[in-house]
Amino acid sequence: MKRVPKFYPSNPEAVEAYEQADIDRIRPILREAKRLWDSEWELQGATDEGSCCGGKGIEIWIRAPRKRSAEPRNVISSPPVQGNISAQRSVKPALEYLAKNGIEATYNDGWMD
Repeated sequence: MKRVPKFYPSNPEAVEAYEQADIDRIRPILREAKRLWDSEWELQGATDEGSCCGGKGIEIWIRAPRKRSAEPRNVISSPPVQGNISAQRSVKPALEYLAKNGIEATYNDGWMD
């Protein structure tokens, strides 16, 4: 991980961002978080409530190759549901698992479709 500015190089606000080697290292943790999220959604009845949103997922700050700043990027896609309420209600176990493993992540509600 590397401390870099958010969004643009001259931004005084910086963040600890993952680089490709870091992503490769935490990939098994990300897979387990995805499994937990899908399982929780199924336990809650696999409902499809809320507005149809695309791009829902769990995001972390990433510094892409050859970039000098970080951007939030989804690293885990939501369960196969269009409704943002159903996705948001079921994400907690995955976020808790990531936090327990030292990964600071947030839920991204995506965009209205």
